[in-house]
Amino acid sequence: MAATSSRPHGDRLSALPDATLARVLSHLPTGEAVRSSVLSRRWRSVHTAVPVVSLADSKRGGMGRIYSQPVCFEHQWIVIALKSGAEEVDVAVRYHNSYSRHRLCPSAPLEDGSADFDYQHIGRFVTTPRHIFRSVALRRLRLTNWTLDLPSGDAPAFVSLETLALKKIMAPRGALQRLLSGCQRLTDLTLEQCPTATEITVASAHLRSLTMVCCHKATRVALDTLRLRRLRYRGSLPPDTFFSIANHASIAAVTVDICEDIGEKTPSEVGTIAKLISLCSNLTFLHLSLRPEMASCGYVFTDVLRGLTRLRQLELKGCLLDHHSVASTVALLQSTNNLEALSLFHVPPDPPNKMAYYDDSDSDSDRYLPKDDKDSGDGGNIFVPKSLRRTNVLCLKYKVKKIRVVGYRGHRLERILAKFLLSKAQVLDEISVSMATTGRKDEMAKELASWRCNGRTRVTCV
Repeated sequence: MAATSSRPHGDRLSALPDATLARVLSHLPTGEAVRSSVLSRRWRSVHTAVPVVSLADSKRGGMGRIYSQPVCFEHQWIVIALKSGAEEVDVAVRYHNSYSRHRLCPSAPLEDGSADFDYQHIGRFVTTPRHIFRSVALRRLRLTNWTLDLPSGDAPAFVSLETLALKKIMAPRGALQRLLSGCQRLTDLTLEQCPTATEITVASAHLRSLTMVCCHKATRVALDTLRLRRLRYRGSLPPDTFFSIANHASIAAVTVDICEDIGEKTPSEVGTIAKLISLCSNLTFLHLSLRPEMASCGYVFTDVLRGLTRLRQLELKGCLLDHHSVASTVALLQSTNNLEALSLFHVPPDPPNKMAYYDDSDSDSDRYLPKDDKDSGDGGNIFVPKSLRRTNVLCLKYKVKKIRVVGYRGHRLERILAKFLLSKAQVLDEISVSMATTGRKDEMAKELASWRCNGRTRVTCV
């Protein structure tokens, strides 16, 4: 009897759906993705649906030659995709040097951290292909490390564009505002590290989400929409007149990430961001990321939180420097009576040499902790101060169902806060803890479980 093979017949890869094949090709350089079209009739047009483009010319050598030569898009993926009616284009240019990866932020880890491009590089990113701004089918556009080059004349009319994300874009002569003025159906706008975003107006009445990350040159942002639902801001403390929002009451989610140290700021300076939050009276979600402490200037925010009666989810990001940091964090929770979900993102303190505040590296992070906080959970007893034990937090007693802790190292102050929360959370269903380092998960989970006042609370450590 002839042996039968159990190996399946046919090309199983080609049998996959177009969307899956396009995702596979997105992990290849664009040249190789295009060459897949010669494999068979099945593959002839698959590459046109690839959502990511990677253009590289290994023969050009140094950056100087790349700057001086135009990029030929006529034979590249981007033009093919646009002519094929692509609805999404995500193009990130990576240069041979590391400059395009530098973060444009005064609080960046580099000693010469700046909010603007280095004068030697201004205008030297390759220009955007004008084909992009003639597309009537494009709905989602994401560009990184480009010089914006719009067609001359009136603002380009993006009749279908709904999502626009620009990162590290050089936009001379008001090009950015011209582009935004032509996006009348825009629902989602992201501007990240764009120094030419100074005074901008978004006229789209459909805008529902705005994200601004480290646009430190910005002085005013005007939003005419009445439908804004999500607002994310990362940067320095903005002036009181920074945001002009037509309808604060429509905003349900706000993320505030202040990347400068506000420890020495006056209440009036910090009050600008507190006022913005207070105007969003219907918030259900709030993320606060402050430095140098998790609840820096917390007294400015307590009254604000008390007025957010619909707030259900609160996220706090920062470090615990001392017992005052723990107490300030608890004070914020006292002002959120209807809170149902709490997330804490622990980060190590600033090291002395101006490294990035939110550096996720675990190396040597313990060196910068206060001397009395280098206990990494060696089994020693953790005592919650009497002043905290007597503190009544209504949301923990009646409302909070889920607690998430990220970056947990098991240091003493972190454990004090965790013990306090678990000892007060009477209706808590689950606490999920993501460890900052590997190992000792079972030990930490056992300790956390021993602090529960509600024996049915699930404890997970990952």
